[in-house]
Amino acid sequence: MIFLILTGIIFFTEYYVKQHIDKVYTQKDKRRLAGERIVLRKYYNSGAAGNFLSSRPGCVCLLHTSVLTAVWTCFLYVLPKKGLYLVKTGLSFLAGGGLSNLYDRIRKGHVVDYISFGFGPGWFQKLVFNSADFFVFAGILLGLIQFFKKEGNL
Repeated sequence: MIFLILTGIIFFTEYYVKQHIDKVYTQKDKRRLAGERIVLRKYYNSGAAGNFLSSRPGCVCLLHTSVLTAVWTCFLYVLPKKGLYLVKTGLSFLAGGGLSNLYDRIRKGHVVDYISFGFGPGWFQKLVFNSADFFVFAGILLGLIQFFKKEGNL
């Protein structure tokens, strides 16, 4: 049950953060934090990561829905099993973050991104994320850690 609650917390927190960003920021605004290492700015992403396939938002939405369906299927399969806390947490992160971005995609036709970084190569500084993306990345990492553990594999 705690993992479903965690999924909901991620979804609703990101929902309200994106609402705030959408209301308060224009697409020209930039707020620099942490010695200019973190940049808050509103960006509408119609594609996948890095705006990949932005000219085909319907395709991206279908792909996103398919992947999220697979995540939820795995999540519901793993939930009743004992242990496997890393993979359950990882799937909670994937489900909450993925659902948040899919909600945007279906409701608005784009995902609201708002975090970029003021360090690293130029191509990296141009990327814009949201916290749901970081939960997705963390979820994948936790799932991989569980997968590569010798004991406790599915």
